[in-house]
Amino acid sequence: MTSPKYTPAETAALREQFLKKMIEPVVRRCFQRHPSLRSALFLVAQYWNDEADDAVHHELVFSQLETPDVEAASSAAREGEDDTVNLAAPLAAPFWDPLATPYVDAWPDNHEAIPVFAAFTREDCHQEMSILEAFAPYALFRRAGEDFSVEVVGQMLRPWLDGVRASWDAPE
Repeated sequence: MTSPKYTPAETAALREQFLKKMIEPVVRRCFQRHPSLRSALFLVAQYWNDEADDAVHHELVFSQLETPDVEAASSAAREGEDDTVNLAAPLAAPFWDPLATPYVDAWPDNHEAIPVFAAFTREDCHQEMSILEAFAPYALFRRAGEDFSVEVVGQMLRPWLDGVRASWDAPE
């Protein structure tokens, strides 16, 4: 019988795959189309959000700064104001690229994102919290010439959740 939990090596490989296949293409496209952007921060949070009892959600904050100011982006999003320096996608017009949004629909928040990223999320978050309160940073992207660098900055906050699959996702 197969274990209902991924090994640490498997979850590490899956996190790298998520970054390469889902997040990096969005960052690359936005950086190419908007030369003033210098960085992006990929964040994750786990909380109930109408469609599920448990899900891992994500945000991308783009910035003209060397490192996004999540506090400023979160405050602007909460107040419904524009922050022209730090932009919380998909609120980030004009910097949010609508051609890059298919990853939002493909993000498996109720399935694979749980065993892969739940260990990097904060405890007791909910949908009424701001980005700053609910979301934890996982990866920082910085423009480097024509390309960008990727630095995994996430810290495992709940290691007991690393690789744990939901009962409906566990192999038989």
